[in-house]
Amino acid sequence: MVAYDSQYDSALDLLRRLPPSQTSANLSRICTLAPHLTEDLLASVDQPFEVRRCKKTGRDYLSCDYNRDGDSYRSPWSNDYEPPFEDGDEGAKPSDRVRKMEVRMGEGVDVYREL
Repeated sequence: MVAYDSQYDSALDLLRRLPPSQTSANLSRICTLAPHLTEDLLASVDQPFEVRRCKKTGRDYLSCDYNRDGDSYRSPWSNDYEPPFEDGDEGAKPSDRVRKMEVRMGEGVDVYREL
């Protein structure tokens, strides 16, 4: 466990010293070198938002930790994960109540955007 903690701390220290504009690329490289650290690093390191396009609806959305499950991101427009999970799992989805609020919020933002 000491070796793991040392590697984890070293990875975080390295990411702090590298340019913030390359955080995502550097994090990916570190995860490739030390795959056993991937889950903890992804949970600990803030990454910039990325704009993704929902394949089902063609609408853009932001990918972040809040809509990520593993290496997939859930589109708020279709409620599907992209890329889909290989094992057929549907991933974490919001409850019906929260999903209805999410849809209504998206509709409200659309109205505001079109003003």
